[in-house]
Amino acid sequence: MQSLECLRPSAPMDCLATVLDSSYITPTIKSIWVHLSNPEFRFLPGQSVWPKFERDGRKFSKIYSIASSPERCPTVELCVSRVGWSSAYIQDLEIGAIIPVRGPYGLMTLNQLPKRPRLYVAEGSGIAPLKSQIDWLRDCGYSQPIWLVLANPETVDCLPYHDYWRSLQQAWRPFHYVEAIHCSPESALVAQDLNLSQFEIDICGVGDRVSEIYEFILSMGANPNQVRSEKFIAF
Repeated sequence: MQSLECLRPSAPMDCLATVLDSSYITPTIKSIWVHLSNPEFRFLPGQSVWPKFERDGRKFSKIYSIASSPERCPTVELCVSRVGWSSAYIQDLEIGAIIPVRGPYGLMTLNQLPKRPRLYVAEGSGIAPLKSQIDWLRDCGYSQPIWLVLANPETVDCLPYHDYWRSLQQAWRPFHYVEAIHCSPESALVAQDLNLSQFEIDICGVGDRVSEIYEFILSMGANPNQVRSEKFIAF
């Protein structure tokens, strides 16, 4: 295990990413494990990589959050939702395929163990950077309470990493998993009756929903200085 003092991101660098495994975790979302060619690649939990590839003779690029703990470097996991041509391209890469990537990027990160309890709220593939943080906190033996409220507006009957979160809740005492099935994450959060002023909170999802959840959480008493959010654009 890396010591906390050694948890530093590398400067953005170019690597070749080789696809090691690719499997659906919901009907529309895939977990894709890739191995990066540069063994010096290091990232903070919550950061992203930038695949660069060509399609139909044109160059396209989109940033994807890393879903795994930094402890797995230089192997990383991407969590990709099939919501546009770019994501479809990444999802359809075969085992052994190689694409160039650059990274790490991103500011909604952890570089040391938090002193307060953590609350994570995600919709769909917005879980990716939050999973990286949760997995790293588990690797470090973090003992403060951690709550995850997870919804999937695309396929409400199937949440990303659903079985994983359930098993993690059984094995790791600080971790609490709340499934928002057939309801909004806001409704699921209200039912927990948490004192949100005590928590550091990260929110991640697509488009305007992030702002809606952010405002709702503030209305429940969260300290705005302890709330961060990140939104994705589908293409």
